Amino acid sequence: MRARITAARSIASRWTRTWLGRGTIYLVLTLFTGIVLFPLVAMVFGSFKTQFQFYTNPWGVPSTLIWDNFSYAWNMAQIPRFMLNSIIVAASTVCLTLLLASAAAYGFSSFQFRGSRPLFLLFVLLLIIPLPVAIIPLYVIVVHLHLVDTYLALILPYTSGSLPLAIFLLRASFQAIPQEITSAARIDGCSPFGAYVRIALPLARPGLATVTILAFIGSWNEFFLALIFIRDPALMTLPLGLRTFVFQYSTQWTYLFAALTMSIIPIVVVYVAMQRQFISGLASGALAG
Repeated sequence: MRARITAARSIASRWTRTWLGRGTIYLVLTLFTGIVLFPLVAMVFGSFKTQFQFYTNPWGVPSTLIWDNFSYAWNMAQIPRFMLNSIIVAASTVCLTLLLASAAAYGFSSFQFRGSRPLFLLFVLLLIIPLPVAIIPLYVIVVHLHLVDTYLALILPYTSGSLPLAIFLLRASFQAIPQEITSAARIDGCSPFGAYVRIALPLARPGLATVTILAFIGSWNEFFLALIFIRDPALMTLPLGLRTFVFQYSTQWTYLFAALTMSIIPIVVVYVAMQRQFISGLASGALAG
């Protein structure tokens, strides 16, 4: 079996070194990049157009840049307040996810106890369970705990939804750390908790950055739970606030696109700040997983 895998890898490596192979790869990557970037570019172009320009030429480059769309969207949709709510929810979700997932993942990777593997597989199994399946019991729990119209009504479900993937990725990151390092730390008198804080966490920064980005994006863009659990306008997150531009029979597309353009800025900032560690974290997770 290993010989077949090695032979297949050798053939794939030789094929990718040919002009045809590299050209095919570049073509596929270019098409995929265009498919991904086209909606984003169209949104940014639409945010600089007037309503008439948008309806006459929705996909083209704007003839003049209408900056008033951003100021109008900023004030009408009350974006500062909604963005602050989203930042509070997303930052709290990221902190809780990192704290709980890193501790659980370190336990799964470093300690062997009865039922550890079935318990880990249970977390992995939660990755395939869709959200609508659990919405009714989740709603009952939130109502009975009197958490409706509070930040916790979003932070706790977002954290629980982020934990399965976070534990899966961080376990792979901790397993990639050589056992000799942690063993040497324990020989020098470091406790298991000290080895976790001083050795494992600093060496698992790529995995932590990956979890940070995924948890932040997931909680920042989430709409369904926020629509159900948040009714107070003062606590609405940014996805809920963007409904200001959607009416029953019409939509103010240019103002909506301007608000959407401003809403993706925090995501871009977080990704740019952690992109190197994010990519290396995904690579280490794929190799160690």
